[in-house]
Amino acid sequence: MMTSADSNVLETLLRRRSPLYRLHLSAGASMIETELGPGVGIYGSEAADRAAAAQLGMVDLCLQARVGFKGAGSADYLQSFSIEVPTGPNRARLLSDGLLVNQLSFDEFLLLDTLEQGSKSARAASRAWTMDESKRCYEVPRQDSHGCLAILGVDAAQTLASLISVDLRPDQFEDLQIAQTLLNEVSVILIRQDLGLVPNFFLLADISAMEYLWAVLLDALQVGGGAALGLEAFRVLQAAAKAPS
Repeated sequence: MMTSADSNVLETLLRRRSPLYRLHLSAGASMIETELGPGVGIYGSEAADRAAAAQLGMVDLCLQARVGFKGAGSADYLQSFSIEVPTGPNRARLLSDGLLVNQLSFDEFLLLDTLEQGSKSARAASRAWTMDESKRCYEVPRQDSHGCLAILGVDAAQTLASLISVDLRPDQFEDLQIAQTLLNEVSVILIRQDLGLVPNFFLLADISAMEYLWAVLLDALQVGGGAALGLEAFRVLQAAAKAPS
């Protein structure tokens, strides 16, 4: 019979780890516990992380909750949970609870939590979905299929543009715009969601390619004077962006 102690051990073993977890440990990153598992709190130092967040940095968000829905009835299904959808493909909408609703095609959506606490509406939509009752709508397990990074700072667009064939200048690639493209022959989803005046890009790709992409992007960041950073500096920047002016 399983005891409460056994249950606690099992829960600990089943907590997620980022596919980059071992890389972070080998780099000497300071780890913290998040709602979904161990994440990087501070990468270099608090001051270095905050400088990277403002100028040019990258943070591992592979533990951030995300889910997809696909099919002709997907928009109606999401709206039944008060989830507002974007105006069309390759556009995103940021909701008040921090849920980033990304429309990848006419009938495919990717929901990405941008805040630590997560979206109750996205969680409800995921839990309520069943094959029998959700007509013309299919859940896509993005948490398992894709990893997620954020590349941010005033030099982020220039650095990313050196790796992909997309013009990321603000007048060409607006806030809440999406590009589905290649980065070093790897298919990626790039979503712009600025944090106040600080440019920020979420990058999602097949989870099996995350170690490779991390290395490629880190090399590019370091050439530009950037660095990896932890969740603490990223959350500070998010909070500052939400604070009333």
